[in-house]
Parts: sequence; C-alpha cells; structure tokens
Amino acid sequence: MKYSFPKQEKVVSLKTIEALYSKGNYSVLIFPFKISMVFVAKQQSNCQVLITVPKRNFKKAVDRNRIKRQIREIYRLNKHLLLNNTALQSKQIAISIAYIGKTDLDYKQAENSLQKVINLIALHLEKDHSISVSPIN
Repeated sequence: MKYSFPKQEKVVSLKTIEALYSKGNYSVLIFPFKISMVFVAKQQSNCQVLITVPKRNFKKAVDRNRIKRQIREIYRLNKHLLLNNTALQSKQIAISIAYIGKTDLDYKQAENSLQKVINLIALHLEKDHSISVSPIN
C-alpha cells in the first residue's frame, strides 16, 4: 500500500470549503476533532481532506503548522480504512478535520480519535445510501 497524501486529495476549491462549513452536512465531534463531511461532484479523488487548526487557540503559526503536520501524518497512515470502503468507491466526498483541543496534540490520543472518526464516516457511508445532501459542482 502506498502511503501518500497528494495534492488531488486536498480540498482547494472555495465552493467545497463553503459547503463543508454550511449547515445541512454530516458532522461528528470526537475530541479533539470536529469532522464535517459533504458529498461533492467533479473531483479527481474519491476523498478530499481539509485540515484546520484555529488561530484563537494557538496564536503562533509555528504551533498551528506543527499540529496540522501531525494530523496530516495520522490521516496519511490511516486513510486506507476509509478508501478501502466499498461504499466510497461510487461516491465523492470532502472532509474537514478541525482540531478543537486547546493544548498541544497528544499523538496517541489523536491517532485513536481519528481512527474512530474514519470508522464512523465509513459506517455512515455504508449505512446511508440515500443521502439528502446534494452534490456541489
């Protein structure tokens, strides 16, 4: 298995970002992450990810960047749990991962939480085949 995180797996479209933060999409809160998911159309990858760390909680850019780097690494190593899901093969989704903790990232706790979130998203995709959220262009 190739563990990579190429550019086509990152959310860069402003329409997609707006859709992730609008109301009516699927969201999960498992501390220290808040995850939002929306179905999208016309993207290169089945799953795109956006990682955010609020400036309100971490004033220094160095701290925010370090936490984002650690979250990207955790996602990169565990994304196979989501991408191997058969329900995802026919759908295209965008996921927003927001770190809501107020202290530095504990790697083991964050890895366990992100694995739980990925499993919840996979379960949601398998269970709900008739999603009411319309794809955005």
